[in-house]
Amino acid sequence: MQFKGSLEDLQAIVRLLHLEGHWVDAGDFHTFSCDSGEHINVWPESGEVQVKGHPTASRTLEQRLQQAIAAQPGGPA
Repeated sequence: MQFKGSLEDLQAIVRLLHLEGHWVDAGDFHTFSCDSGEHINVWPESGEVQVKGHPTASRTLEQRLQQAIAAQPGGPA
């Protein structure tokens, strides 16, 4: 999926989802590592966002993230 906002905007959206975990700066990209085992990878330069982990859990997380992004002012990114 694509996200056109800033990294800080995406971090705020992740906070709205009340996920337990932490952010890691991996150089070219950033990762939110959920305590449940899923990962949200974001490349701020391109706006690419990937959700990785157990197929069912990561699919659910990706849907929640897409809905939260779409609910932000300005609509979907």
